[in-house]
Amino acid sequence: MVDNSDRPREYDAVLGGHSQIPIGAAVLGGIAGVKQRFASDSIPARIAAVKDAPKYGNPGLALAVLALLDPAESVQKSAYAILRDRTEIAVREALKNFIPYKLFECLKTIKIGTNVALSPQGDRAASLYAKKIKICDLDAGEILFSVDKYPRAQEYFVLGTDSDVFVRKRWDGKRGAIEIWQSGDLQHTLLGHQGEVSALAISPDCQIIASGSTDTTIKIWNLETGKLICTFSSHLTWGAHKNMISSFAFSPIGPILASSSNDGTVKVWNLRSRACDRTLKRYAHCLAFSPDVQTLAAGGWDGKIKLYQLSNPEKTVTLEGHLSSINAIAFSPNGRTVASASADGTIKFWNAASGTNIHTLSGHQDFVTCLAFSTGGDTLFSGSSDKTVRVWGVP
Repeated sequence: MVDNSDRPREYDAVLGGHSQIPIGAAVLGGIAGVKQRFASDSIPARIAAVKDAPKYGNPGLALAVLALLDPAESVQKSAYAILRDRTEIAVREALKNFIPYKLFECLKTIKIGTNVALSPQGDRAASLYAKKIKICDLDAGEILFSVDKYPRAQEYFVLGTDSDVFVRKRWDGKRGAIEIWQSGDLQHTLLGHQGEVSALAISPDCQIIASGSTDTTIKIWNLETGKLICTFSSHLTWGAHKNMISSFAFSPIGPILASSSNDGTVKVWNLRSRACDRTLKRYAHCLAFSPDVQTLAAGGWDGKIKLYQLSNPEKTVTLEGHLSSINAIAFSPNGRTVASASADGTIKFWNAASGTNIHTLSGHQDFVTCLAFSTGGDTLFSGSSDKTVRVWGVP
């Protein structure tokens, strides 16, 4: 088929024509008119050109791809909004090299409750509201199920990839327990820690749970049966932590768990061999693995994030810019960008290779406590002590 993209269309104005000129039409017909507007010094003119470009097939899409490099972020935003859902190979390749996070802004604020927890994909949230823990579908804006809060007990909870699974710990100052719930029904109560549970995590395949305690031990449980699989303890395990466990991160692939402790170390555990493969000297408040499991991010109370290359732990990248403790870290699905949430109320995006700050998001009125990228990475969800979840993206 002959490409007639240079010929004027019904929405173009043609010199010498007798029809009424459409608003925003180019003086020159076809793609030539779009290119003329895109070459303008006027940002509104370039935006108009980008919006019209897809009407002209592949040459128009090529112009929209070029607009991703425009010096004006508003032009980039228009181009990205047009291209992000396209399936053409050339467009998908161009978007692989484009970083949309510099264009992110708040799309929606959801009032939710306290103690916010997000699912790994950000599609669900759990929060404490009045005397109920409510698990919500954020996309549909619906409550999936709710669980009664225990009177006068501290509550902490986590969500897994399975939409039905909800795990919480409770502590009344003397006794504690971990509970596994499914669709609002209690399945198992896990007992065994001698102190308060201070860290919880669910594996990406929703098969196991890791729990850490002020008693310095880590316990691995079978989520389906509630049975204890193993315990990492300084009395039983070579290289185990010697102080309270503060956070966990499961590897996206393979049986690997990272743990941090108030003993000033981060440890990487091989759950198949039940051995500590590596120890890093770092006080870390939160942890995250990159999608390829080559990098471990450790965020500290000092507001800094260390990116450790696990094949060479001496090679690190330090991310500096937050003014307070790092509460959560998330890697983008392609692993090139790191998002961090802080007690300073901000969220920052970083280049994972160089450590350069890409963009800072502000809007939460209190500590930002949790983060999650959507599966495709085009949306970021954040939970805060201000009792809201915010949804960030490109409009």
